[in-house]
Amino acid sequence: MEKYLIASSGDTLGSKVSGRFGHSNYFLIIDPKTMEFEVFAGIQTDDSAQGIIRLIRRDIKKVIVGNIGPSSFYEITSLGCEVYLCRNMTISEAIKQVMNKNIQPLKEPTLPDSIHSARKAGDRDKGTGRGRGTGMVDGRGMGGGRGGGMGGGRGRRG
Repeated sequence: MEKYLIASSGDTLGSKVSGRFGHSNYFLIIDPKTMEFEVFAGIQTDDSAQGIIRLIRRDIKKVIVGNIGPSSFYEITSLGCEVYLCRNMTISEAIKQVMNKNIQPLKEPTLPDSIHSARKAGDRDKGTGRGRGTGMVDGRGMGGGRGGGMGGGRGRRG
């Protein structure tokens, strides 16, 4: 039995397909022939790919998205699933479009980077600290020239 995984903004068939796949509020697993479905809360962690993979392992063959980044796209397609772009549609409309072959599977992600990539790059490029360190530029070492160094004073002077 072929099932669809759909990133959704809500928990009903009348809800819209979510514009953010990995950060969707809900995921619906639907049997397109009977329209019976299960609802799963969105996966709101930095490693959402693992949670999504667990959903896909439930006989999912097609994934319906509003947008998808490269990491999720390649992970999903490597598991043998097809990904379909169904922006601004309700869940039931998207299922009909895919079932009737009015929409072709995606060949590549719809976004150049995932949201995580942008956040991680921003973290590296832009710090939030105030930078109050004094460093050791005056040549006096860790103790600041006041005898506060780590040595025990047991060395012998020549």
